[in-house]
Amino acid sequence: MRRLIIALGLTACLLPACSQSATPTSPNAPTNVVAGDPSGGAALPDGPKANGPWVGAAAGNDAFVAGMQETFVAVWVDVPAHSEKQAQAPAAVSLVIDTSGSMGGDKIKHAREGAQRLVESLRDGDIVSLHTFSDAVQERVAPVRLDARSRQQIAGVIAELRAEGGTNLFEGVRAAGMAAMAAPASHSIRRVVLISDGNATVGNTSTEMISLLGEKAADRSVQITSVGVGLDYNEHALNQLAIRSSGRLYHVTDSKVLPEIVQSEIALLKSTRAANARIAVVPAPGVELVSVDGARSVNQNGTLEIPLGSMFAGQHRELIVRARVNVPSQGSHPIASVRFQFADPTEGNLERVQEAIARFDVVGDAAVASSRKNLKAQGVLAMLDASRTTSMAAADIDGDRFGDAEKRLEEAERNLRAAAAQATNREDKMRFESSAGRVSAAKAGASAAAAAPPAARAETKRKKSLEANDAAMDLGGF
Repeated sequence: MRRLIIALGLTACLLPACSQSATPTSPNAPTNVVAGDPSGGAALPDGPKANGPWVGAAAGNDAFVAGMQETFVAVWVDVPAHSEKQAQAPAAVSLVIDTSGSMGGDKIKHAREGAQRLVESLRDGDIVSLHTFSDAVQERVAPVRLDARSRQQIAGVIAELRAEGGTNLFEGVRAAGMAAMAAPASHSIRRVVLISDGNATVGNTSTEMISLLGEKAADRSVQITSVGVGLDYNEHALNQLAIRSSGRLYHVTDSKVLPEIVQSEIALLKSTRAANARIAVVPAPGVELVSVDGARSVNQNGTLEIPLGSMFAGQHRELIVRARVNVPSQGSHPIASVRFQFADPTEGNLERVQEAIARFDVVGDAAVASSRKNLKAQGVLAMLDASRTTSMAAADIDGDRFGDAEKRLEEAERNLRAAAAQATNREDKMRFESSAGRVSAAKAGASAAAAAPPAARAETKRKKSLEANDAAMDLGGF
């Protein structure tokens, strides 16, 4: 329920990060430039401003020695929490509910309540569709614009939902995604909300093929929110649907919280400040961009393009771009231009572009170069590493490798606490400390699973594995 954030397969938090002020001795401090901004895009010492730049970038080190170097560029986007202008772009929401037999009882009851909450909370003119899946997929409500009459009709359909049969997850997600993709251009916020408690047992059951549906959704500006209910759902498939579409994952032990989760999703939709957002990372001469850690990207002639979907007020996203740099013999140089592009709902979906440039100095001493680490960039890396490590620990717990899980999580917690100690602003310090707390709780879970009596071990380890996976997705911004 606390996951009111989206992130890019990377690191994210609700606390706005304070950008560092650019100084002559630290050329890689975040440099923000907004296209057409007469101020020149000064750095933001007090967080993002409504009319200032939202994007920042910094290399892992502020200095390098000459020659070929491996490095990374940290990228972040801070969406202001407040705006002088308020506008909400119309939304197209496709709800898809697992109605297989395992969803019987309280689960289907609470899923119905969540679906009804969604319909009640959206605005007139928003588009809603409803699909269910068991052995086959059923289109319960074709995409329809909300008004008093359609709300009443949809409520009647929701009330009749029952649980029986198998789990055709692939076709359910595919049908809901197609409905969202078909929304008119006027509805730039496009979301699939998936509720499921099990593994795919009917139709295409390949986790990879299910995951690819997330990519296809992202290509058409559709994000997927996956809600896993109970202890038996396929977290790997639901993880990837969220990651590859820049969506979210919720782990729900008790189905009674489903209505609140759906409500939180609608609240985020209503606070959207950027639609169809994406980042283009353009390398400087002598730079090769290699990959983006934990996020889907497309290489377009050397430029890496990364879809973000819709972004809401107060949201913070982070990512890491790996790069090879042929460092010249002297001077100060850029590594990459990071361009944040989005449609602004407060300006009639006007396309906007903001830019940040990551830079470095050339020095003659390798020890000096090594000492000039950029703390902001290193903090982004620490969060991403913690997410990846916690995900591996979740798999360790599921595989009875409890000692390995504890060691991984202990290292991740130690690195986050070190990042907190070095943080230069209160917001980052609080974020690192909070994340370290999540990792510590996952470590305690691994210990509890190892200590569980034989009769309870299978259920305990599954529960603790899913909790660790949930923490990993949180740390990664999903």
